[in-house]
Amino acid sequence: MEPEALLAEFDLLVVQQGEEPHEVAGASTRVIVDGGRGLSRARNIALREVDSEWIAFVDDDCVVESGFGRALVGELRSHPEAGWLSGHVSTGGAHNSDLPVVTTFGVEREAKRSGRWTLPGSIGFGVFFAVRREVAESLGGWDERLGPGVPEFPAADDMDFAYRFLRSGGVAVLSPRVRAVHQQWRTPRELVTLQGGYLRAWSAFAMKHLRSGDVAGGLWLWSWGVIDVLDMAKSALGHRSRLRCRLAAAKARGLLEGTAAGLRRTW
Repeated sequence: MEPEALLAEFDLLVVQQGEEPHEVAGASTRVIVDGGRGLSRARNIALREVDSEWIAFVDDDCVVESGFGRALVGELRSHPEAGWLSGHVSTGGAHNSDLPVVTTFGVEREAKRSGRWTLPGSIGFGVFFAVRREVAESLGGWDERLGPGVPEFPAADDMDFAYRFLRSGGVAVLSPRVRAVHQQWRTPRELVTLQGGYLRAWSAFAMKHLRSGDVAGGLWLWSWGVIDVLDMAKSALGHRSRLRCRLAAAKARGLLEGTAAGLRRTW
């Protein structure tokens, strides 16, 4: 991430986990060293540390484009009805066509989305989004049992938060003017592990809501996990790709393991 793209309009807070903090340029940059682990934990630390109206989260493998800060401020000011904002996230053109892309989000025209039956992934991913601080606080922040850094369920932290946001009546704005690039750096082997973890966490998060009393929502979310597995299997056949076959198998295994673990757990 390029700090100068943000610092013109924002204070920058870095939550550093697992190693010594790196130097980050800019007078308005603050680094918090956290001895714990987990992306959800880091986001909750940030939520407690700031008092701004909005918080924008950008992953450490996401590079914002020139003018990001000004565009984001302009969009936030233009949409007082919004509680969430996502922008256009691409691969930047550097990508192996045999590898499925990871958490990109194409936004060609401005849109608004809301309603409890809106698919959480249709409003964006954790790689980049902005949320009103009071909205995040009202939702209880991020579930620290989910997300990168959590061995059992290493994803779905963003989907769980987005689902709770939509279920609460929140309005999400998607803007093509706020732009970033999510670097695609994983090897095929790493991608297989990642996709299996995605489905394990997705199905567990679906079971979390089912076990918590939202039976219809939990089953609906789980069904999208099944669709994801079937889509990858179809893609593997269409591309005649061994890698995509491995991805489909990893997703199916993750779906089954996550469902079982999610049902066993007391949420």
